[in-house]
Amino acid sequence: MLFKNLYLPDMIKWEEDSLSDKFGRLEITPLERGFGRTLGNALRRILLSMLEGFAPVSLSIEGVEHQFSTVPGVVQDVTEIVLNVKSLIINLQGQEKSIIRLNASGKGEFTGKDLTGDEHLKVINEDQEIAQLDGTGKLSMEITVEKGKGFIPADEWSIHGKEEKAGTILLDSWFCPVRKVNFQVQSARVGDRTDYDHLIMDISTDGSIDPKEAVNEACDILIEHLRMIPGGLEPEEKPDLISEEKDNKNDFLSFAIDDTDIPTRVANVLKSAGIQTVSDLLEKKAADILEIGGFGPSSLDTVNNVLKKRNLSIED
Repeated sequence: MLFKNLYLPDMIKWEEDSLSDKFGRLEITPLERGFGRTLGNALRRILLSMLEGFAPVSLSIEGVEHQFSTVPGVVQDVTEIVLNVKSLIINLQGQEKSIIRLNASGKGEFTGKDLTGDEHLKVINEDQEIAQLDGTGKLSMEITVEKGKGFIPADEWSIHGKEEKAGTILLDSWFCPVRKVNFQVQSARVGDRTDYDHLIMDISTDGSIDPKEAVNEACDILIEHLRMIPGGLEPEEKPDLISEEKDNKNDFLSFAIDDTDIPTRVANVLKSAGIQTVSDLLEKKAADILEIGGFGPSSLDTVNNVLKKRNLSIED
């Protein structure tokens, strides 16, 4: 495909054999010489630093004033418990913040699957050990989980408005759901020329987001920044296509997905599955929509937030 005498990719695919919730290999080819490294570097930087995720930010344990303590009946000291809590991988669907709890007693090992919270909570690594009890005591704790991006050390939380109080331990928090990104650029042939680029990217996540969704979000971030350059300092806003004449529920049902406030990327995924209008969308169950490739729980939350403005929602 040619665009202004530039050759654009005619193959963008995920390697199906290795694709999982935590790993994906993306191939893009052919690219003009140098574009493989340009795209690879840009996407890698965004994937590793700009995507939002969830992480434990603070911990309080009943009877404990600071992390250099011990809890009667608990094999680990508080420092070890803190390290275990920081290793939890958590997803909160549709929420920015939540508190999860552990109330443990008796003898045994207690892990992520023993944590309790609201229905939005999902612990990805349920086998992550939190503490072991010898049967002579109990352990009651509350963990605050928040949404954020990047890495925030415990001693920098004060910059973000948090103060360490007696009985509350602030944690080092790593929010980014992408753990590792590698890319390589190989040669590709177009006709008689062999100096085109073939970009191969390996993306590993923590399981709270799949690689396809991570790349889609990274592309959205990059596109929004690039869109600002020719338009000035203000990002281009999607025009409000819902006029007063169409401001009733029946008319809204006939709207094309493109004519709503659903983000373009999410709308394109829906259209690829044959969902062209709001009416088509509401005929689907949430479980059916989540089976669409590239459409995850966060995309479903985004769609439902748009529908809620019209007192509509996708049925579970």
